[in-house]
Amino acid sequence: MLFDVQEILKKDGGRIQLNIKLIPPAEFQMDDVIFGQGVSVSGELENVGGVLELKASVQGSFTVPCGRCMKITEQRFSLLVQETLANEHAEVANRDVVIPFTGTSIDLGGIIWPEIFLALDTKYLCSPDCKGLCMHCGADLNQVSCDCKEDDIDPRMAGLAKLLQ
Repeated sequence: MLFDVQEILKKDGGRIQLNIKLIPPAEFQMDDVIFGQGVSVSGELENVGGVLELKASVQGSFTVPCGRCMKITEQRFSLLVQETLANEHAEVANRDVVIPFTGTSIDLGGIIWPEIFLALDTKYLCSPDCKGLCMHCGADLNQVSCDCKEDDIDPRMAGLAKLLQ
């Protein structure tokens, strides 16, 4: 989502209030993580000495398969995004800590979506006590119990198993 920042770039202390909904662009669509309703962003973009400071609260939910039983589960998240943006012509002491932009428009989605994905965990569970799937028959152990043997022993450790009997 492009924001025209021409007016706030003219005046030190200029601000734009943000209260938007972002839908993930195609490059951030994933097969297993689905942001059905998008995410809500509220905050402000402020000109501080020719450099723009973005401070925004980002909240939303997504669906993802459980990391143990593969049941689709809804997860909520909330994070604070704080970034410094500088026009390519702005004088900045440390260019490594700013996000550069050209012209008078800023793509907030291009800044916020990477922050969201960096904040996500690698695995989510439908509940903390999820038992998962049986590794032999694939039964959902949260719903049924199976009769599969649990004493599979790595053949390399079979000698040690005999000692423990």
